[in-house]
Order: sequence, then C-alpha cells, then structure tokens
Amino acid sequence: MRFGVHCRLWTRAWTSADLDLLDHAKELGFAALEISLGNLENIEPSKIRTRAEKVSIEVISALGLSKEYALATPDADTRRRTVEFLKTAVSQLRDMGGRLFGGMFYAVPGRFSGTGPTTDELSWLAEGIREVAVFARGCGVSLAIEPVNRYETYLLNTAAEAQALIDRIDEPNLGLLLDTYHMNIEERGIAATIIRHGAKLRHLHLNESDRGTLGGGNIEWPSIFSALEQIGYTGMASIEVFGSPSPQTPAITPIWRKLFPSPDQMARDGLAFLSKHATQ
Repeated sequence: MRFGVHCRLWTRAWTSADLDLLDHAKELGFAALEISLGNLENIEPSKIRTRAEKVSIEVISALGLSKEYALATPDADTRRRTVEFLKTAVSQLRDMGGRLFGGMFYAVPGRFSGTGPTTDELSWLAEGIREVAVFARGCGVSLAIEPVNRYETYLLNTAAEAQALIDRIDEPNLGLLLDTYHMNIEERGIAATIIRHGAKLRHLHLNESDRGTLGGGNIEWPSIFSALEQIGYTGMASIEVFGSPSPQTPAITPIWRKLFPSPDQMARDGLAFLSKHATQ
C-alpha cells in the first residue's frame, strides 16, 4: 500500500503558488499529493505535471461540486453544465499526469432536499456519472465515488448505496472511495464494510474519527489494516485532513479547534502511524 496526503492540510484552495507542496509532500515521504480541482481557473496542469515528474510523486484529484452545479436535478441544462465541468476536471487531471479522480463529485456539500434521494435523482446521477466515466476511460482516468456522511449530503451516505450506483452504471473504470471519517458515522463495522466492498475499492481516505492526529481517536486501526490485508488492497490511501477554515471551505466542514500542533507535524505523525500499521 502507498500513502498520500491532501493538499488542503496546507493550502485553502490550490493555485500555482502551491507547486512547492509537491516537493514538500515527497520530502515528508508521501507517494502522492491529492489536489482539489474545485478551483480550475487557478490550476496549471502542465506545471503540476512537470514538477510532479521531477520529484517522482503521483497526483490524485478529488472534489465536491460547488453551488452552481448539480447532477441530481430536474434541470437538464444544469446537469449538462455539470457533466461538462466534470469532464474538464478529468482532462485537467490527465494533463497533470494523474490517473485517479475521486470524491464527492456527485453532490454539493451541504445541499439537502428534506428527503432521501428520489428514484429520479438516482437516475440522473447514474446518467451523468456514466457519461463522465466513459469520457474518463478515454483519458486513462479512473473514477472513485465517495459516500459521505448524512450531515454533508443526502444522496450517498453508505458504501452500499454507492456500490448500488456503481453497479447500476457498470463502467469498468468506476469504483469506490471509502473514508474512515465518514464510515465511522455511517457504517456498522468499518472493517466488515471494507471486506464487503473490497472488489470495487479504488482509493481510501484514512482519517481519524475527529479528523485529528491519527491514532488518538475512535478508529480501530488494527482491524482496518487486517481487512485491507484480507482483500489484498495494494492501492493508494490518503490522509485527508483540512487546515484552518477559510471562505473557500464549505460551512459544514470546518473544525474550529486545533486538532494537531502543525500541518507538518500532522503529516509526519500520520504517515509514521500508517506505515507502522501497514507493516505489522
């Protein structure tokens, strides 16, 4: 297993001024840097690719939709714009040299309807994601859908719900991204869920129950690594911890208290913790 880290541990919204984070993540020992693509106008893929290749670090991307986009909507024009936006994001990742596009790219964080997902909404999700997946396959990119807890979306909260959508779409480059932070809220048995859905697992976010320093919360790490060994997982797993809140941070995700001494200390301690468990 290889380990990555999310850029938002250090930066609020990626810009060209953040290129040194590729070097920094590599120096800290990470195999990949996860870059949010929500800020496409300030991303220069060729510069990212050049720097990433120079320091031999992999680039992964993930995003949640911003408020002007939606897939689960009766507005066909909005669905079309959203699909085109996601295709552009996939193209950006391809041009960076990346091969994995994941996250909550099917929903706007904090947008709710007052009910669970309707049959129509799930159909619209399937239609839109299928088109993006077909396009991504032509770019050599895989997609990984991330189910997110009930306080951030109503569309896909559990691995089973995401798996059902993946099976419905039935594209070979579409899989599952599981996040221990969200699973701690929504799943009954994190290790059992990993084993149950291991065949479609494409990426992991390994986070503590409070998104603080790994090993200091409620996540049962030995059982998780045992499950990953059981399914033979050899892919990437990223630490997705956010630094200080900002205007670009969705109002539902900031943490207002300090959970670790510094971003660098969090990165070092987290990588050491994960590496230790991965070799036991």
